[in-house]
Amino acid sequence: MCAICGWINKQDKLTEKQETFREMLDLMSCRGKDNTGYYFGEKVLLGHKRLAIIDIEKGNQPMYYKDYIIVYNGELYNADEIKKKLIEKKYKFDTACDTEVVLKGYAEYKEKLLDMIEGIFAFCIYNRKTEEIFLARDRFGIKPLYYSNNGNNFIFSSMIKPILKSKVVKPYLSKKALGEILALGPSKKQGSRNIYRHK
Repeated sequence: MCAICGWINKQDKLTEKQETFREMLDLMSCRGKDNTGYYFGEKVLLGHKRLAIIDIEKGNQPMYYKDYIIVYNGELYNADEIKKKLIEKKYKFDTACDTEVVLKGYAEYKEKLLDMIEGIFAFCIYNRKTEEIFLARDRFGIKPLYYSNNGNNFIFSSMIKPILKSKVVKPYLSKKALGEILALGPSKKQGSRNIYRHK
């Protein structure tokens, strides 16, 4: 199942928020108890809860490639096809995980990768050089991805509880959102693709 979480602040350092972030990620232990991983930057915190299925030894996250860091939850149905194309472009692979395929696929194709991959997924890729994040989920929202863009704070998570734990967002009941949840489940009705780019 797995879970991802992130906290980005455009202006303030998040050093003092690291313990809170650990508590946020721990709220999703039910989604993955095999490994917990973090990336702590000054203005970017990323976390991953892993349910290990493929490449148990090498597949922990966050995963790194050059300036890119990924936290990923999903399953690619055409990972072998994408991996083959990347190998033809001289990419080397250290794991059997589709996480690495998404990471290096994004390094090569950027957001065009979303037109190529088939599967269920939610992921965030952070570029340490440009300080840009790229956030995407599958078209039907089968892998949950919630986010809040509140002032200088951008927070995303596989569950809502960690976002509320941050204290950046106060819960309130929206009749429109409640209607969507009851009618459609976690998927939003608008848009065939859900992408967020933040810098």
